[in-house]
Amino acid sequence: MSKENTFLVGDWQVKLDGLSIQNKHQHKDLDSKLMQLLVYLMTNRERVVSRDELLDQLWKNQVVADDVLNVAISSLRKALGDNFKTPAYIKTLPRKGYQLIAPVKAMSSNSRNIKLNWMIAALLVLVIATLFWFQLPPEVDTSDINPDSNQPIRLAVLPFDYYSSIKNREYIADGLTEAIINRLVQESDLQVTSRSSVMQYKVKKVPIKEVVEQLNVEWVLEGSVQLEGDKIQVTAQLIDAVRDVHIWSETYQRNLSDLFEIQAEVASEIVTRLNLSTKNVTLKQIPAAAYQRFLLAQFYHYKGEHEKAMNAYQQAIDLYPDYAEAYAHLSHGYFYGYRSRSLTGGEQTSEFIDKASKLATKALQLDPNSPYVQLAMALTYLYKDYDYQAAGQAFQLAFEGKNQDLMVLEWYIEYSLITKRFDKAEQLAIHMMTISPQAYNKTRAYQALYYRGDFKGADQEVANKSAIFSAGYRESLYVWNSLASGNHDSLLIHAPLFFKELKIPQKTIDEFIVLLKNKGRSSALNFIVEKPPTFNNYEKAKFYAWAGENKKSILLLQTLVAKRDLEVLKLVIEPAFKLLGDEPGYIALLKQLKLN
Repeated sequence: MSKENTFLVGDWQVKLDGLSIQNKHQHKDLDSKLMQLLVYLMTNRERVVSRDELLDQLWKNQVVADDVLNVAISSLRKALGDNFKTPAYIKTLPRKGYQLIAPVKAMSSNSRNIKLNWMIAALLVLVIATLFWFQLPPEVDTSDINPDSNQPIRLAVLPFDYYSSIKNREYIADGLTEAIINRLVQESDLQVTSRSSVMQYKVKKVPIKEVVEQLNVEWVLEGSVQLEGDKIQVTAQLIDAVRDVHIWSETYQRNLSDLFEIQAEVASEIVTRLNLSTKNVTLKQIPAAAYQRFLLAQFYHYKGEHEKAMNAYQQAIDLYPDYAEAYAHLSHGYFYGYRSRSLTGGEQTSEFIDKASKLATKALQLDPNSPYVQLAMALTYLYKDYDYQAAGQAFQLAFEGKNQDLMVLEWYIEYSLITKRFDKAEQLAIHMMTISPQAYNKTRAYQALYYRGDFKGADQEVANKSAIFSAGYRESLYVWNSLASGNHDSLLIHAPLFFKELKIPQKTIDEFIVLLKNKGRSSALNFIVEKPPTFNNYEKAKFYAWAGENKKSILLLQTLVAKRDLEVLKLVIEPAFKLLGDEPGYIALLKQLKLN
């Protein structure tokens, strides 16, 4: 064997014409393609070699699978005993390519240029080349994901399956799913599908291919949780969803009290496998009992069992009085409950806002850096203090920390609408739908158009999403548009359909139509708003304003402001109330709400 074709690469002696490498302990044969790859990296070791260049040079004029370079790099690393996390031979530079970082020395009596050796080796290799000889290894190297792309990596964390004879601990699997999502959304290069979109797959199991199509993702994390007494086993696996290839899997067998650490380890492993420049996230250790109560509270919240959720958050605080996240979520719970009552016309108590404010302030003292704490403070500034500037700053901090969280996005959009930042609201709505194609609230883009005064665009938005709205809700949006735009024909079409969905008697609907046709909008609206007890006071105030009954409208609004109804902050943007013009009572309300 001529030494001109032998090189020392790190600890390995590389024999080009023998297609082998060896060190003091091992001898390994390489197939021709792996040797070509190694030699090309050796030849160009002074620079980073892009994926495209490697594909062009080593697979020129060949149709190959997308993952052929992934497999080759992984196989070569395996042969060299290299680790892509802490490489000694081949370094991956995200979105740029690869570079050989091990020292290279030609084992020759005369100093030949390594490029000449490459040419000789290439001729030898081409004679004996056997294409695609190597097999897909059990674990595929993902260190080259999107090396030249500025687009975020799209990932969905599917609901972890729950297997146990203990039937009342399902919330642990759901909580683990959400906790991992909440950790991963902090990575700026990662776009994680929201919890509300992925939880549909908890009951409805579908092939990975359908997940890719429905959620527009490239990667999927799935797993399971098993409980036996105080022991927990968590299995997680990362899947290249486009190719349906398993990339990584791990099983964690721990005590149930270690659940907090397990979720952190899973998230960290995903970040590493996807080759992201991870943030230094410090997780404050939470006592196991308090953390489980917190997970149970979130489980109840997403099931719509509001009171149970509030009780569980309080239990978490009782077990751990310094639990900032629990205080923040309990504060959100009061605002959520307050808002729900407002929208359904229930009786209001200003005590809700006072309780929420106290909880938010306590959370801020414990952890001012938490996005959820900032959200709680933003809601306090907005709905208790009417301090729109402070609210905006807190919303922005919450968004920066949790820009893929639907709860943060929902409230931030609401704030943007109230403060007439319609472009911002529309951008946030589009962002929300991008990260959550199955988002539970799909009206935000419509609201941005409606409050801006683009009623034609709002109509089109309703039409585009008509399939996902209930019939009653869809028709209500058309009615508000018709009234705001003054479209009499549209009102004649949609108002009867809306009222029918509200179970208003057909006789009443017929009378409304007659009045609308013969006496006009004012008489018809006055008639319909007085008849059924269907509408809440805010909706009645809008109907009265459109009917020209300014005093009746203002009287209702004054009552709502006194009760600190959350909807009243829209007084300045709601098209109906612009008809109140310079009415002293209306101006006084705007001044009271600091909206003037």
